[in-house]
Amino acid sequence: MGSLATDVNDGEKEIHVLVTGFGPFGENRTNPSYLIASSLPSIYKQPDLPPIKIDPYPTPITVAYSHIRALIPKLLFSNDDSKIASPDANAIDSEPDYLSVISKPAKEMPNYDIVLNVGMAPGRKFYTLETCAHRDGYNRLDVDGKTLQDDTYWKDKYGAPEILHTGFDTEDVWRTWKSGLMSEDIRPSNNAGHYICDFTYYASMLEYWRRDPHQMRPCIFLHVPGGYSEEDIVKGRAVTLGLIAACVGSEIKRGTEKKGMGSSIPVASDFGDEGLS
Repeated sequence: MGSLATDVNDGEKEIHVLVTGFGPFGENRTNPSYLIASSLPSIYKQPDLPPIKIDPYPTPITVAYSHIRALIPKLLFSNDDSKIASPDANAIDSEPDYLSVISKPAKEMPNYDIVLNVGMAPGRKFYTLETCAHRDGYNRLDVDGKTLQDDTYWKDKYGAPEILHTGFDTEDVWRTWKSGLMSEDIRPSNNAGHYICDFTYYASMLEYWRRDPHQMRPCIFLHVPGGYSEEDIVKGRAVTLGLIAACVGSEIKRGTEKKGMGSSIPVASDFGDEGLS
């Protein structure tokens, strides 16, 4: 795997995407996020895009903080090195230069070009593109009956910021995604729920941030409704594939033109976090 900005502009190279879904939690005995993730095709082709190789994680991710904290580093960087220096604690979550190619030793190269976590939001009827994730505030019980109340591990070990934002241009991704799915209710959000979804999203982005705070973080999170009928899964699969294509297409655009876009899309910051996985 290499720099996503480089890969998407190489028409001969596959874009390798990891997609994860979660297992049951609380009263939600069936989690459609994993059903959708596991239903995705292994190769996805769209006009004007390089071939996209999709790798669904083979099992549902356990809805437990300790499991996720142990799994994510090994999953995203196969030769995870505990000796990787922590970034400067004063480093901020600033806009990186996406067009630069960062030279890294092979053992530090990521396993995937894009990491897409899919989670469920019970009670919602719409799909949500999450734009950021939070380091703290995980006070809800996981399936092991544990919380991370007062946990400061990421802050103490890495000097990690309170919020990490995805490296994708979410405004551009959202517009492209929506244009291909006009009949679906899809929305951007800056509140991933302060539960396992939020935690997993942050854990994924942290693995890129702690290697270089200014490099691209090619991670994205999709919240799906709680329905799990065949129709729901078919619809969720189409929405998920549309999001993957929008992410790749947006990076192709970013690789060929430097542009600034205003924040004119609606951001759903007040959906609340009740029941988010």
